[in-house]
Amino acid sequence: MAKAHIPKLQFSRKRRRVHGVRRFIMFSTLARMIFLANLLGLIILIVGALTLNQFSRGLINAKIDNLNSQSRLIANLIGDQATGLGVTPMLDEIQARKIIARIDVPDKARIRLYDRNASLVADSNRLDNSVEVGQLDPVVNYLEAIERKEPWWVRLQSWSDAWVNNWRVFRKNREEKQRFLQSDIKSALLGNTVSGEQYEGKKLIVAVAIPVKRVEDIQGVLVFETHDVGTILASQRQGLTPIILIAIMASILSALSLTLFIALPIRRLARAAEQVVRSSDKRDIIPDLSGRRDEIGDLSIILREMTEGLYTRIDDIAKFAADVAHEIKNPLTSLRSASETLRGSKTKERRNKLIDIIEQDVARMDRLISDISKASRMDAALAKENLSPMVLHKFLSDITDFYTQTRREVTVDVVLKTSKNDINPIIIHALENSLGQVLRNLIDNALTFSPNDKIASVRLSYAQIDNENGATVNVNIDDDGPGIPKDDLEMIFQRFYTQRPKGAAFGDHSGLGLAICRQIMTAHGGTILATNRVDSSGAVSGARFTLSLPIQNVTQDKLGRSK
Repeated sequence: MAKAHIPKLQFSRKRRRVHGVRRFIMFSTLARMIFLANLLGLIILIVGALTLNQFSRGLINAKIDNLNSQSRLIANLIGDQATGLGVTPMLDEIQARKIIARIDVPDKARIRLYDRNASLVADSNRLDNSVEVGQLDPVVNYLEAIERKEPWWVRLQSWSDAWVNNWRVFRKNREEKQRFLQSDIKSALLGNTVSGEQYEGKKLIVAVAIPVKRVEDIQGVLVFETHDVGTILASQRQGLTPIILIAIMASILSALSLTLFIALPIRRLARAAEQVVRSSDKRDIIPDLSGRRDEIGDLSIILREMTEGLYTRIDDIAKFAADVAHEIKNPLTSLRSASETLRGSKTKERRNKLIDIIEQDVARMDRLISDISKASRMDAALAKENLSPMVLHKFLSDITDFYTQTRREVTVDVVLKTSKNDINPIIIHALENSLGQVLRNLIDNALTFSPNDKIASVRLSYAQIDNENGATVNVNIDDDGPGIPKDDLEMIFQRFYTQRPKGAAFGDHSGLGLAICRQIMTAHGGTILATNRVDSSGAVSGARFTLSLPIQNVTQDKLGRSK
């Protein structure tokens, strides 16, 4: 029987990252974004400056108005003085040429007069009989080649003008406004005034065609045109060229500065972080950029602290694994020895004694495994929980009330010695369960070492400490026990270190309680210290554990919402 075809599920593959940050800096996405962000606005400005639409439109409109007024004045003059004196008007071509010849026509401007048959009567370019007087140039050897090179920015401007004018939108505009002089003349002979921008090929012309009348009888057409608009626009753009080049250089320098001071440091940090991932012996490879007072300097500090924390965690895990193996190996060895001896035991008393040893070793291993599991889960628990504000006095009061209500035959009291302050309560940010575990561990430890009499007690107190780094609160847990050996004041916080009180059952203490307390206090940004109390004679009167926690400025409203 053939198997049914079952389609396979297809999942989108994650984009693979090439190992090794080896790309050239100019191929970096961040560097490209920096350059594009710096150049985009400048490019838009340059294109706008090259086109000069608003300026050119204003200039063309002003030229059209100017030519309209001048053409109307000249046409009225010709209509009055060059159309005869009889009843029937007729264009006097000779008189019209004289009038046009007397007009001072600007450079790159031209006046032409056509009769009613659209035939050319006068042209200012042909009527100009003026003589230019000036000093002759010095005699030169014409055999020598004279090369006059234009400045490079002028050549650049000419190239950019040609490039811009070849754009499709400008080509289309020129094609739509190509000049048809005969059509303009015919329209003017019908009494219309034709004016606007026109093109002869790629050359921009502003022209006006206006009828020449005597009263209402049209005798001809006056065409007044100028070619200087394109020159004015080109000179305007040439003036902008050095400014545009300076702006481009400034943008490039700005982009290079951002690349050097942002992209390259981030690239260095990325390379160093990758080497940290690949190697386990490069603890200090993250570059120290803490001298920079910006986000990259902060990133460098955080990466260095994170790397140091990771290596510390790796070292702690390796050491913890070795300690666990060592601690579990001792009861296992005892179990093996007791079980092997049990087989050869002949007396019942001997066998019962060996069975008791096996039960003690099993209980010790159970205690060890439970505490090891609790310690290994502590980091994850501290990372998942959220700090919340709480009043320290109420928290300590609840702890002492718990021991007062749950004690049975224990004669050692747990009391809070500091009085309540309702006006300025001390408020801390803490994980309630975790900090409660610290206090319970310390109180249980103090109860274990306290003498079992009516005089002894475990006393809790707290006091605010003001310093340069901010206010902190010290919580003291005092007992009346034998104290702690001077050499063990720091060692007692190490894992699996045990100092059992006289008469305590073997295996009841795993040596992880105080190590867990220090771990929790470090997560709170605080400290835990152990000292000995001495009386007036200098003798040790008991042990003291001091918890130091930062005080948070929390308003009462926020505190009420967090409860």
